[in-house]
Amino acid sequence: MTYFNLICIIAVTIAILFFAAKKKGNIDIPKFIGTILSQLILSFLLISFIHFILKKDFDLLCVLSIYLSFAIWIVFYFNFIQNHTIDSIGEKKLLLFITPSIPILFFPGILLNNTVAVNLIRMAIMTSIGVLNNYIVYKYFYQNLSTNKLDKFPTIITIPEKSKTQSVLYEPQKNKRDLILNFLLIIMPIVMIFALIQSSKEVYFNVEDDRIYGYVELPADSNFEYTDEIVQKIESKLVANPNVKDVISQVEPSHAFLIINYHKSFFSSDSIIPSLNQSVGRQNPAFCYFTKESDLGRMKEVSLDIVGQSHSDLNKSVPKIANLITNLPGIHEVILNFKQPRNELQLDLNNRDPLLQNSEIGSFLRTVVQGSVISKYNENNNELDIRVRASKEFRDSEKQLNKFLIKNNSGEFSSIGSSFTQRETLSPIKFFRKNKRPNLSISVRTDSYNPNTLLKLVQNYSQTLLNNNERIELNHRIEKLSKSNTNFTVYIILILLTCFFFFIIYTESLKTSFIYFCSLLFFYCIFASIYLIIFKTYDIGFHIGSVIVLISLLLHILSNFPEIKRQNTIPININWDFYLVAIALFLPLLILSTPELNVFKKVFGLFMISLILSRFLLIHFNFRFANVFEKVLSTNNISKISGGKNVRR
Repeated sequence: MTYFNLICIIAVTIAILFFAAKKKGNIDIPKFIGTILSQLILSFLLISFIHFILKKDFDLLCVLSIYLSFAIWIVFYFNFIQNHTIDSIGEKKLLLFITPSIPILFFPGILLNNTVAVNLIRMAIMTSIGVLNNYIVYKYFYQNLSTNKLDKFPTIITIPEKSKTQSVLYEPQKNKRDLILNFLLIIMPIVMIFALIQSSKEVYFNVEDDRIYGYVELPADSNFEYTDEIVQKIESKLVANPNVKDVISQVEPSHAFLIINYHKSFFSSDSIIPSLNQSVGRQNPAFCYFTKESDLGRMKEVSLDIVGQSHSDLNKSVPKIANLITNLPGIHEVILNFKQPRNELQLDLNNRDPLLQNSEIGSFLRTVVQGSVISKYNENNNELDIRVRASKEFRDSEKQLNKFLIKNNSGEFSSIGSSFTQRETLSPIKFFRKNKRPNLSISVRTDSYNPNTLLKLVQNYSQTLLNNNERIELNHRIEKLSKSNTNFTVYIILILLTCFFFFIIYTESLKTSFIYFCSLLFFYCIFASIYLIIFKTYDIGFHIGSVIVLISLLLHILSNFPEIKRQNTIPININWDFYLVAIALFLPLLILSTPELNVFKKVFGLFMISLILSRFLLIHFNFRFANVFEKVLSTNNISKISGGKNVRR
């Protein structure tokens, strides 16, 4: 269904490009559509062939790499080829510079998640191959078939038509505006780092996972029959839901795992899990919850530890606290990270009959209650156990035990009830300790609170439920989260420094590279801060989209800023063809994609927003102090060479 959705989206995209080219009128439609189809088909064949050689599956990351290659290609085409910013040799030089930059910018992601980073580097390499393929197809298919031979010599156009360009004078003097921009250049990275630390981190993905997982938890003493009965009720309610296609169950005593396949519509829908929760309702004493992520997705939970003096007290207070948290606003689910103690009937033997051994009492009770296998029976190569135990009417409650008579060594029968005293107790499944103190843990699934805020909220509401010497604190996972904040900060710094080194390599000028980098840093910090403050999540979509935005910014800056330097003018004209092509390529994906393509939607949504914001926030910074600094350096060097003597200048 996912790949069918992609095929439909590509068909709609090509149709939109066809009608847009037809309406514009001055485009050779067969060559235009033929070039796009050639680029698309050859990219698909190349990437498929490479994956075949490497014995890798062709997955949705390969499709994403094809889309990304077109995103970078249109930025490159409209900034350099169409505007004739550089000659043919310069185009090839820049292309060979940009294509390795894509996987290199994804390489620092190893700090965050090794598995994800390896897959993203593979995707980035395929993207680079796609960009090179698009350029080669354009140069040797579109231009060679062009009737206008001047297309082969773009360098003969040296001055653009004045009617197509509107410019404003760029004044290199230091003014109040420059001081404000310099101040913002210092403040915005701080704001971005703060927003990054406050955001939740979800750098994982499973773009082809179109199933929902359900977890059913029952008390620890629930036997298989009772668990299966509860699960069958849940299954019947799920199957009655019109959105559900089928349900696959794995049932164990006190636990069940469900896989729900659902009917996917052509348009995106995020209401499937609330629909399932509504269908199932409450299944006391069972606890049932659903998620669209795999086990890795469950790491989004905020874990809280309740530390006390005894496990028996904690086993009473923690479930009450969990029920209280469930009713708080913004809390989706509360999961007990432990099995509650089993209810146990303890028999203390006080047998005074010398003709009756305690071991015989134990064997007798085991036989009448649980049953003993006395023989086996073979039927059609199937082996069946023959088990003997008391009838069900004598096993309904512990009171029935007094009705049993046991035979002693002299052949007399006596009531077994006089041989023991019984009492109900709790038998814990596992003991948990934290710093040598009893501890139980719960996990809270929420999208409204960060860990510290949630901890204060739970502490305030649960004061009356906590016993003396009991407290609530964050789980050790939060310590890992603080470490991950450091890793994310280091990752952002690394990719930004990588962009700075790219500028140095390409321009071969430290001063020019610094000016370019400041413009890129200013835009990216504003862009990232706005996203992280609004959505409060650093997810895989933003992780991929950030790199594509940085590559796009590199190309925009290298295209536009040299003109500012040469002409002292800032071009403010808008290339509408560029935006129309970008909208035609990616708008169908944003509108028509199914939930399984949410990563695609987020990546190209960020790309489209960055294209718009770049018209207003990509600013050329003026650092005149750099010339003074160079002059001072040159003067000091001359003084050192002369040995301190006066030198005529």
